Amino acid sequence: MAVGRITIEDVAAAAGVSRQTVTRAMNGLPEISARTRDHVLRTAAELGYRPSRFASNLAARRKARSVGLVLGSLRNPYYTELAAELLDVVTPRGWQLLMTSHEQGDDVELVAALSGQTDAIVGYFTGPETALVAAARGVPLVQVERTATVPGMHAVILDFEGAIESLLDELRGRGARRFGLIESGRPDGDYRPTRRRRAYERFAGPGSAARVVVADESIRGGADGLARLRSEHPDVDTVLAFNDLMAMGAIQRAQLDGVAVPADLRVVGVDGLSLGAVMTPSLSTLSIDRRALATEAADIVGTLLDRAEPPPHPSVVRTVTPRPLWRESA
Repeated sequence: MAVGRITIEDVAAAAGVSRQTVTRAMNGLPEISARTRDHVLRTAAELGYRPSRFASNLAARRKARSVGLVLGSLRNPYYTELAAELLDVVTPRGWQLLMTSHEQGDDVELVAALSGQTDAIVGYFTGPETALVAAARGVPLVQVERTATVPGMHAVILDFEGAIESLLDELRGRGARRFGLIESGRPDGDYRPTRRRRAYERFAGPGSAARVVVADESIRGGADGLARLRSEHPDVDTVLAFNDLMAMGAIQRAQLDGVAVPADLRVVGVDGLSLGAVMTPSLSTLSIDRRALATEAADIVGTLLDRAEPPPHPSVVRTVTPRPLWRESA
């Protein structure tokens, strides 16, 4: 018996049948007796065998497909807007969408659970790629924002370097001189600088790395972050927040402190939430084209599922570049 993951060949050997018979039994195909099917299924269960969705789909020639979506949080409207865009993109293709979020468990656990129910999984992942691919059991993975480096993992990345460089240049043209950043993270937890912070520090100019505070990724976190940033660096005239929710909190705190936005302080978020348009002042933001992101992810999934060769497939990586959306706050 093989050590490690149980294969269809292990099931065939243990049941004393051919590989083709196991395939027919697992997929409910004809040409074998009910007794043989029950024997094969019982053997597979005893061994802990889980058939690949890829292999099952090829055998059954199924047309209906299911895509899993792992979101960072269902409490953040960015993710719910992205889910709505992906649903709009996959529905005309006849695909179903199954959603979950990091509030339900870590991403390796979520991928493992979805791998038995879906044909591909799209999501925001933070765990090791090798562990995620192993948990997927042959189901293609498409991660958002983080690039793919191992077979079986694919990606739609966001070009924050080019986007933030362009944003800061345009802000300078609008009079910005001293930038500050409200970064996402738990100050008392395990923190690693995000790609947004690294791009900010590269392009914001001398002293910019010192003008960074780390706060919880929420409206309250943005408000607390602005208070600390202005206390430590009162000469900051332009603030970039990790996302729109934090930027909204920063605007609220500025208003409570009697700081006029944008006359005394410019505030810019990242995401492009529709909610930002109804604020006073309305929120300027580095807008992520969620429809483009969803379309690229669905195109990758479609390409992978149409391939005849079994997974893991070489990584496919696409890029979406965020664009400034100018409103009243900057």
